[in-house]
Amino acid sequence: MGSGDTLRVLGKCLDVKAAGPAGKTPVGIYDCNGSGAQVWKPQSNGALLNQGSGKCLDIPAASTEGGAQVQIYACNGTNAQKWNLP
Repeated sequence: MGSGDTLRVLGKCLDVKAAGPAGKTPVGIYDCNGSGAQVWKPQSNGALLNQGSGKCLDIPAASTEGGAQVQIYACNGTNAQKWNLP
C-alpha cells in the first residue's frame, strides 16, 4: 500500500474509472489525486474495499486469464476479491 491507503505502480494510483459507484466499473491506473476513487482499505478476508464506492476490487468471474480487466463489485467474499499484499 502507498501513502494514504493508495495502491501505487509506476508513479500512478489504482483508481476507479470516473469515480463511478456502480458495480462492474473498471479500475485502472491514473495520476494520484487523493480522491476516494483511489483509497483502498484492506479487509480481514483479503478483499480491498474502495472508499469512494463502498465496493471491492474484483476480477470478473475470478478469471485467471492474463490481461483480465479488474473492476469494482459488491463485496461478496469470493476468490475473485481476495488479494495478497506485501
